[in-house]
Amino acid sequence: MLELIFQYVLPSTIVAFVSGWFILAGKRRDRVAADAAAEAARHEKQFPGWQDLVDENRDLRVEMTSVRDEVLGLRDELKDVRRADTRKMQAVARILRALFDQWPGGDTPNLDPADIAEIEDTVPPAWVRRRAVPIKEN
Repeated sequence: MLELIFQYVLPSTIVAFVSGWFILAGKRRDRVAADAAAEAARHEKQFPGWQDLVDENRDLRVEMTSVRDEVLGLRDELKDVRRADTRKMQAVARILRALFDQWPGGDTPNLDPADIAEIEDTVPPAWVRRRAVPIKEN
């Protein structure tokens, strides 16, 4: 009877144990792989991947380019405003110089119409005479 056990039962038992061990090892390998995939997914949610960083960098470069263009446009507008302000200040200086040069002279100063036109928009409307009213002499 012992011979029958060693001849038929023991080899089939060994084969069953070995195959069971391979099945358990395969299931463990699948579980470890699933855990690794879950960890990678959790890590991906927690930390952005390389492609996400590249996409964000690309978006920021596009935004930076548009902001740069806007700043350059504002710089050009500021240059125009400074140029106009400089022209007005130079016109005021020329008018004042002409007034002081003609001070002891006649009744009305002789001013350059181009200088007057340059500062015309800076004069408040209340200061502008609507029509000339001659002075009455007694």
